[in-house]
Amino acid sequence: MGKFSRSWDLVKQSFAILRSDKQLMLFPVLSAIACFIVTTIMATGGAFLMMPARASALAAGEQFHPNQSPMFMLGMFALYVVNYFVIVFFNVALVGVANSRLMGGTWTFRDGLELAWARKGTILQWAFVAATVGVILRTLEERMGLLGRLIMRIIGVVWTLACYFVVPVLAFEDLTPIAAVKRSSKLFRDTWGEKVIGGFSLSLVSMMLMLPGIGLVIVAAYLGGVAGLLIGLVIMFVYFLLLSVFMSAVGGIFNAALYRYACFKQVPPAFSHDLIASAWAPKT
Repeated sequence: MGKFSRSWDLVKQSFAILRSDKQLMLFPVLSAIACFIVTTIMATGGAFLMMPARASALAAGEQFHPNQSPMFMLGMFALYVVNYFVIVFFNVALVGVANSRLMGGTWTFRDGLELAWARKGTILQWAFVAATVGVILRTLEERMGLLGRLIMRIIGVVWTLACYFVVPVLAFEDLTPIAAVKRSSKLFRDTWGEKVIGGFSLSLVSMMLMLPGIGLVIVAAYLGGVAGLLIGLVIMFVYFLLLSVFMSAVGGIFNAALYRYACFKQVPPAFSHDLIASAWAPKT
């Protein structure tokens, strides 16, 4: 079975859980809304705070470079931390409810939020760690040459795999951020090995599902000219938003299923054992 076929089957099996509890889609929706609100508020506040420095630079006849200001850098880091917190908060809630549904439980949307709220302190600590690592890797990658950027990207991939189960670990084991990374890395390594290749790709499925939206714009522009193009773009934008919500929910469900397999070697009834076991394969 090829990667796309395997990925498509995993999405379909995750969708079976999502179809039984459509409230799971509320978590990525609220996450996106909260991130937008937080970003807007912080960006607006940051712009006001930078106005005196900008005015001083203009008065002196100098060019204003906000990205070189310590205040700007601090503000961007704070924005990273807050957005990470929001995203992980709702992901913890999503994974909590998804795990319950996978095992035939009856957790509700409220139960997921209560779980995330109970972990808010740990989630904030993790957001700080994740933002710090992300900023460091990005800064080093931008300042290095081609070889350095390649090395940083490899390190980034290793970090991503090590953190693959951090969200469910934070949700169910309530460890500190560093302990959660170690636990996540150990679960992944003990289950699939240290050198692996992905046996699935949700991004690949997402790209394939984006094609109808792109095709709609092309057809609308061909049939309706400029007006058709504008209508098609609006519909495509809405479709992409819904697709993003759907794939985020599917990703959370699948992450919970893989976590259960890594921890207990249990495959939820909605999933195929072969698909779960081959989600990652040893690199040969």
